[in-house]
Amino acid sequence: MRSDGGDVEAVADGVGRRALIGALGMGAATVLAGARPATAADPGPRPADGGRPVTRTLAAPGTDGTARPGFAVQTVGVRWPAHGRAGRLRFADRQGRWGTWQTVTPGCPAGAGDTGPATEQLALVTAPGAPAYELDLAGSARAVALNGTDGPALAAAPAGTDGRTSLFGRAYLSRAAWGADESLRFGAGGAEITPCSYWPVQGFTVHHTATANDDPDPVARMRSIYRYQAVDLGYGDFGYHLLIDEAGTVYEGRWSGGDVLPGFDPAGWMVNGAHVGGYNAGNVGVVLLGNFMQREPTAAARHSLVLVLAGLAGWSRINPLASVGYVNPISGLRRTVPAIAGHRDWGATECPGDLLAGWLTGIRTDVAAVLSATDRRAAFAG
Repeated sequence: MRSDGGDVEAVADGVGRRALIGALGMGAATVLAGARPATAADPGPRPADGGRPVTRTLAAPGTDGTARPGFAVQTVGVRWPAHGRAGRLRFADRQGRWGTWQTVTPGCPAGAGDTGPATEQLALVTAPGAPAYELDLAGSARAVALNGTDGPALAAAPAGTDGRTSLFGRAYLSRAAWGADESLRFGAGGAEITPCSYWPVQGFTVHHTATANDDPDPVARMRSIYRYQAVDLGYGDFGYHLLIDEAGTVYEGRWSGGDVLPGFDPAGWMVNGAHVGGYNAGNVGVVLLGNFMQREPTAAARHSLVLVLAGLAGWSRINPLASVGYVNPISGLRRTVPAIAGHRDWGATECPGDLLAGWLTGIRTDVAAVLSATDRRAAFAG
């Protein structure tokens, strides 16, 4: 479903789809043109279509006290009211010894919908493959344990759904490649939970997942976050459009219905996500895996972030150095933010972490430099 919107593009001189295709070379014609758009009647591949096997993410809700979900816990998702507190938790090792209690601190609150800010705080706590964990939750906080590697095999989307292995010159994994369980996007009756709707791009928002750094298995973490957002938070899909791990690999997030450019339709309109409550329509979300409150992103992750933002800004004709008078086309909510914003520019949150937030001025400058480079092909080649 395409949605009407006003003229919200901030056009940067010399930056556009034609220039970007020239920058990326002949392969860009495959990446950026010639594919079908998604519509409400075409919700994309279902597991029954066959294809590569993927692993269903295991999940088990937790309550106060000791929980033994029957699988090795890799991540615990916790949610609680925005002005409350979450509580604490601890993990047991395989010998049954308990670790120290750790306070659950807010991560990226994300947030579905466009009528108002997020009403919850969220945290994704990384666990060391624990067989058990203990919760001491506050108030109405809720938790779910997740494991993205050990579930039963499923049939995935067709292997040919998106065969590209690079995006904007960086290593890339499509939903099929990282093992998205497409059944999570559909309800019991077979209808898509959150059908695609498309809006003109007004800007971009950078996030962090606030999961542990030095992640040994970012693909499994991806599957767990996807399950948590799609099912446990009720978003119906990934809230973010693109994700980047510490090695600089780029992952397809929100399903957009075609293979022109992940997260977009062929006309350059973005599919609505769920990453900044109240300000999603027209706002493209890019998230780095890791926690950047006290640690810097890796050089590889930063480089990928710059090239991804440059590619998206060129495709959307957005000036990366501009400010945007954002107007939500659904609700009318307004906010003035940088064209490349951090999540905290939209409201009260620590996301994308103090150190990454402090880098955004330099990242905007680097994005502009890529787009103004005489040899854009070399810039995107890294």
